[in-house]
Amino acid sequence: MFTRRLNQPKTALCLLILSLNLIACDPEGKKDCEWVLEPEPKLIGKTEKGYIPVCARNRKTMKQDCRLQTSLEKAKFYSGKLFRYVDMEIESVALPRTIKTIKFCRKPQSKSIIGF
Repeated sequence: MFTRRLNQPKTALCLLILSLNLIACDPEGKKDCEWVLEPEPKLIGKTEKGYIPVCARNRKTMKQDCRLQTSLEKAKFYSGKLFRYVDMEIESVALPRTIKTIKFCRKPQSKSIIGF
């Protein structure tokens, strides 16, 4: 019985550490500097006038968000630049969501995946 009481604080500490690790986990990689913005031709015609449909893609985790739109000029500027998904500011909450700004975290990739 005495040893059981000694193990209780250790068990509680282990559970606390495990739960903190799970909370801090980022399985979708939204905090990683691995996201790029790419046009999405399949969604042409589903955006507001003056905007093109784009996807934020993370090729490392194979995650994407294609509920986005931006102007052609901004899309050309954003092309090939890496950013964290959490650093992308959205203007509207309605779909498609309009990108306000993106804070980039690295220099542009040497070769762009898209043909702008």
